[in-house]
Amino acid sequence: MKQFKLFFFLLAAAGSVALTSCTKNETMVVSNGSVYVLNQGSMNYNNSTVTSYNIDKATSTIDWYKAQNGVGLGDTGNDMAVYGGKIYIVVNVSSVVTVTDLNGKFLKTISFQNGNTARQPRCIAFNKNKAYVCSFDGSVARIDTTSLSIEAYATAGENPDGICVANNKLYVSNSGGLNYPTYSNTVSVIDIASFAETKKITVNTNPFTIKTGTDGNVYVLSHGNYGSIASELQVINPSTDALTKTYSNSAAIDFDFYGTKILFCNYDYSTGASAVKTMDVSTGTITNFIVDGTTIPMASGIAVNQTNGDVYVASAATDYVSNGTVYCFDSTGKKKFTFTSGVNPWKIVFVR
Repeated sequence: MKQFKLFFFLLAAAGSVALTSCTKNETMVVSNGSVYVLNQGSMNYNNSTVTSYNIDKATSTIDWYKAQNGVGLGDTGNDMAVYGGKIYIVVNVSSVVTVTDLNGKFLKTISFQNGNTARQPRCIAFNKNKAYVCSFDGSVARIDTTSLSIEAYATAGENPDGICVANNKLYVSNSGGLNYPTYSNTVSVIDIASFAETKKITVNTNPFTIKTGTDGNVYVLSHGNYGSIASELQVINPSTDALTKTYSNSAAIDFDFYGTKILFCNYDYSTGASAVKTMDVSTGTITNFIVDGTTIPMASGIAVNQTNGDVYVASAATDYVSNGTVYCFDSTGKKKFTFTSGVNPWKIVFVR
């Protein structure tokens, strides 16, 4: 049975393809001059890792989490974010959120179980000392970031894949990814005060990554059905909860913001080519980002260092089981350096 939404580059070893997801702070961590990358690994191989790259020394530790703690991270890392001096790592198949300090030292594992059934957490977002985690079972957990304990659960839609915060509300992308080929097409709106769903917004098929933009709007990337329905980026106004814009030619795997620009990357399975592009939010004008001829084998994630505009693009290996590579470009699209990461790199988070 095909599973198209469980993980983006992880399922090739099992004979299938999928995608992953989301938060504002996501994707690479810069701490003490280092970049941390969450590598998904291969599903059911228990080989997720966090890679640390020291920019000043130009050295990397591929399994940095294990080097700090003496144990592995678990099975299929799906999201990583920084909040309140802690790093939160969402590990989907292991059904946990692992919390460390900014040096990667283990603090706590938060289990996501419903009795004997794994909830399968996907993504994390934060608001006023609370963390919110959406899981594939349709739930959203509220976690106190001081005690690191789950306080309550709310209900979203089918197989949530992403979550973000805007206008005192949570926005949860309901992909319906486990129902292939009948994906879902809604975003749940959850009022933070009552912690209850108030509305579902209809969007493109298979909504996945969802983020709050620099303009305060909610941006949702839907992947379509990998065939007749294309991937595209859409905008939700959090004041009205209305869908206000759909950008054409915006097929992407992942995206991030820098000022009034959106940087996004994509991999085309029909041509075997990756693309990294820049889009002006106001006009929708899209241009190629890379200007020096650098090619990326299999783009899987993107993040912008907001302090200097450097753009980091993660690339999986074409066999899905070898170590991947992370490319760093300056803000003009010229390559600065690359480094080796773990298997199927995905999230990149920056920390000063």
